[in-house]
This record gives sequence, C-alpha cells and structure tokens, in this order.
Amino acid sequence: MMKSVCLISRRSGSTPEAFRDYYENHHSRLGSRYFPFTKYVRNYLVSASPSVDFDVITEFFFDPNVNVAGVHSGRVREILDEDERNFMEQQLIRPAGADEALLAGAPREVEGPGRQRQIFLLNPATGAKSDFREAVANWGRQLGDNPELLRVTVDYTAAQPATNDSGFPYQALLSLWLSGDESATSLSAPVGIQVCSILLTEVYESTPELLAELYSPEPD
Repeated sequence: MMKSVCLISRRSGSTPEAFRDYYENHHSRLGSRYFPFTKYVRNYLVSASPSVDFDVITEFFFDPNVNVAGVHSGRVREILDEDERNFMEQQLIRPAGADEALLAGAPREVEGPGRQRQIFLLNPATGAKSDFREAVANWGRQLGDNPELLRVTVDYTAAQPATNDSGFPYQALLSLWLSGDESATSLSAPVGIQVCSILLTEVYESTPELLAELYSPEPD
C-alpha cells in the first residue's frame, strides 16, 4: 500500500474536543466520499512533551495505482478546502510520504476507537555518524521486547509539497502501540537520535465497511 501522513492543527479559538468532533463526524466522512482509502486513521493528541503545534497525525493509505493528486483537484479540492477552513488552520497542514515498517509484535489490523499509541517524533542528532534509519529500527526492536506492547512500528518520512514554508519537520515516527491503559513511558534515545517530542495519542480508524459505504467519488 502507498501511505502518507499529515500533521493537522485546529482552527484558532477552537477546542481539541470541538476539533475532534468535527473531524470524526464530518470531515473524515467527507474525505472518505471522494478518496478510495484502503486504510484511514486519525491519531489525536492526548499529551505531548514538549508541546507541539498540531492536534492530530492523520494516516492515509491507498492502492499504489491511485492518482491521489488527480482525485484532489477541481471541484473535489474546492469542496475539501472549504470544509478544512471550518475547523483547521490550513497554513499548518504538513503532509509527508511515509514508509511504514513493523519492528515488533502483531501486524496492524483495524483498531477499535480510543486505542492508545505513544509516538516518538525523531530526527538525526546533530553530528550523528550512524545510519539514522538503522538506529531507529534497532531501538524499536529493543523496545518491542516489552510484553505489554501490542506492536512497535516506524514511519520513515519524505516531505511533500505543502501550503506553508515549514514542511514536515520529522524524519521518523516511532510508535509504541499500548495494549491497555498503562502509562506511556519516557525513554532515552540511543546516540545519534534526537527525540523532538513524545506524544500520547488516541487512535480512531474508519472501518473498511464504512469506507466502502461512504465512497461515492462524483462531486455534487
């Protein structure tokens, strides 16, 4: 599958609760009407240390043969852009291509609402001489020895053209999928890896049945 991730921030003056409600009950359903997602996941922030300027990390999965840019054009783009202005700061939308790998545990399935996921936002440390991807993968496999984790995954990112000048700020997202209500863990990174922030998120995923039900690509 082809995958991309996106950092999205709530509109100024809004609350995290209102942002999530609009995204889940309106915008995600609108996007699912026009895009043939094979998997569509929103990871809403519960906490972040240090703080970050976004409220959700969204994951989009497609069949590799889908022309995503072609879908997001013309009338469809107008419809989605108009809806984005209702609840998000468009100048802070930051997309990236993502190469996901399973480092430990069970493969991903469809997550039930509210699954907790700890995400480490990573970059190479200044002056690092080791291979960054290999260092992150080795660290993730070590963390996967914890029997309380469902799985450990990593996304290596490649920035895409954005509507702002900042671009996607992280080169890897290392995820620890929690099996229950256990507390998130603060961990020291190996040499060569900079931890920019540690997030605790709640996972909301559209089921395959809902994606199939909503998909109707012809715009009004």
